[in-house]
Amino acid sequence: MATATDLGLQSNPSSSTLTHPLDEEVQKKLLRKTDLLVLPALACGLLTHAIDRSNIGNAKSDTLERDLHLAGNQFQLLLVLFYIPLTLSSVPFSLLAKTFSPSRVLPLAMFCFGTVAMACAAATSFGGLLACRMVLGVLEAAFLPLPSYYGSLFYTRRELSFRIACFFSAVNVAGAVSGLISFGVFQWRGRALAGWQYLFLIEGAITVGMSLVLFAVLPRSIESSRFFSPEEKKLARARLEEGTLDAGEELERFRWADARAALLQWESWAFTLMALSFGVALTGAANFLPSMIRRLTRDSVRANLFTIGPHLTAMACQLGATFLNNRIQQRAVLISSFATVACLAWILLATMDLSSGKVDVGYFLTYLLMAGTFTPPPLVAEWIASNSPTSTGRAMRLGMFATAIPMGGIISSVAFRAQDAPVYQRGLLTCASFIALLALLAVGMRAHFARLNRRMDRGEVASIDPGRQRPEWRYAI
Repeated sequence: MATATDLGLQSNPSSSTLTHPLDEEVQKKLLRKTDLLVLPALACGLLTHAIDRSNIGNAKSDTLERDLHLAGNQFQLLLVLFYIPLTLSSVPFSLLAKTFSPSRVLPLAMFCFGTVAMACAAATSFGGLLACRMVLGVLEAAFLPLPSYYGSLFYTRRELSFRIACFFSAVNVAGAVSGLISFGVFQWRGRALAGWQYLFLIEGAITVGMSLVLFAVLPRSIESSRFFSPEEKKLARARLEEGTLDAGEELERFRWADARAALLQWESWAFTLMALSFGVALTGAANFLPSMIRRLTRDSVRANLFTIGPHLTAMACQLGATFLNNRIQQRAVLISSFATVACLAWILLATMDLSSGKVDVGYFLTYLLMAGTFTPPPLVAEWIASNSPTSTGRAMRLGMFATAIPMGGIISSVAFRAQDAPVYQRGLLTCASFIALLALLAVGMRAHFARLNRRMDRGEVASIDPGRQRPEWRYAI
């Protein structure tokens, strides 16, 4: 077993201070073990979260509206009133997780929303389904800020973006999986239940089962896990302390002063506006992609099958972009580039006549739309985590970030009106406008942080917290 000296730590067992640069091979071994423990569990959790949140879009393409006698904009209300509790519950879940650990809050919330997702199958009216959806919104709020915050307890700033993308790529896998399950169950004609009821039951049961697995495997931190040796735990602590103002127990302790400081900084609100911007397009795509594809093929069963390709393409772009960011450390460039592609795709889908021989063009645009819309979120989440010098401030900012995303869902749900079907031009152009705003904000924030770094290099900017600031700390761009 490696000794503390071999790992680059002081011989004093109570210290985690580095005495010389860490051995690269030792760090890689620690990273591999951390990845094996954290990544699959969080990805599976986010997979079930995304499936249960957006499967109503798949259910709409079956007989949900007819069976529940939905009329007018009642389906739109099911979406809007789901996002309101989702919006209000994100920050409380962030603070709850900071106090009791994401490793316990996440599985518990997951078990509860999986149970509620199954209960949706019993709905016989608009009111019954609406009640289930609103409770689901409260519980699913845990999975907006907590995976990113939980990941920041295990990874350094440079490592975090690719890992967050690995978590969030599960959202795209969820779209593909839900589309595939829908394709299968919607063909079960003549059974006791409707296809959409089987969909809710199957996907909710998967969530409940997975929550029990997460409760068993997720550790509070590396230091509390039996998976790591004592020397590896010291190394992990030292690595994490290099990228934060926190030291020792402050990594896990809640500090009201740090939370208040994060809330009052305008950069926190700029990041929140970025989350709102991509949240409009993200939720619009998640909820209405099957409906958009039905414009190209009138077969509702095949429309669900055709959502698989765009979702998998978005996942590949997410992973590729964040892997590239690990190398070049240029978040804003990548965010603005993908947002620009998405903006063009949304505009073209809204304005082009896709009838008579242009179906392939329309389907290709859904690939661009999904890739450009789903790639920025993990980059923005990692940018927030990297530019939050304290763990409590990071939890607060990620809570604000997570609150803004479902607010975007409210906007997109209102924009996609039933009377605008099948083109939904108003909704498509709304998404285009907000994703364009994301690109502009990314460029502006990059310029701001680069200017601050130059001033810090010249010694012109005072410490954020003079008592705890590390002189070498700089903002990520």
